[in-house]
Amino acid sequence: MMKKSLAFTLGEILIALGVIGVVASLVIPQLINGQKAGEARAQFDTAYTTLAKTIADMDADNVPVLPANYTASQSLYPQLKKYSRVAIDCGNYSSGKNASVCIGTGGGDTSGNADNYKIYNKKSNTKIYISRLDDGGFVLNNGMMIAIENPTLTTTKIDGVDVLAPLLISVDINGKNKNPNRWGWDLFTFALTDDGILPFGAPATHPTYSKNPAAYCNPNGNGNENGITCAYYAATNRDYFKELYKGH
Repeated sequence: MMKKSLAFTLGEILIALGVIGVVASLVIPQLINGQKAGEARAQFDTAYTTLAKTIADMDADNVPVLPANYTASQSLYPQLKKYSRVAIDCGNYSSGKNASVCIGTGGGDTSGNADNYKIYNKKSNTKIYISRLDDGGFVLNNGMMIAIENPTLTTTKIDGVDVLAPLLISVDINGKNKNPNRWGWDLFTFALTDDGILPFGAPATHPTYSKNPAAYCNPNGNGNENGITCAYYAATNRDYFKELYKGH
């Protein structure tokens, strides 16, 4: 009587390998996207916490922390730098200091758009508005880049109320030398307000943007400020980065 073989046939092995390949092709991209989303979430949270602590430290030392104290152009930059763990000083936009890791001269074109950073819409090559990043900046010792928007602040009437122009602090959470260099992906903008640091687009930041923050964090928008309010959604939706990196 012949013994029955218990070995797998070549056909069975090939079928098994095929199944494994299909499963891997489905699972591995999800794992990679999940890792990217988790890393971005941690970096965003660190950036927000770091800014909040910086302002709290300034306040503890009786350094003014209200926007009304920084109406002079670039007046926030030296104070913020003093209370931050700075690895590289970027100066201001016109200085062009350390342009390989900072926004520097050549960072904008004749339309005032940043050549290194693009808007939230992943399909668009529209460059962001450089004036939102040009009033001083620096790179932290954790690699994050800070860029400040602090021109000469003036008030304008909005719905009959005097409103101070926004004083903005943007953070490239993984540094200039790492992509995607897009608003709402790795560049996020916060506002210094009377209530402290808030993600831009949140209530109490600026009515032009907070009335309809979705208009400035639009996956299909092409305006050169598209993405400036995405920090608001990243801060209020814990699944923001999971949804962002799904399929990328």
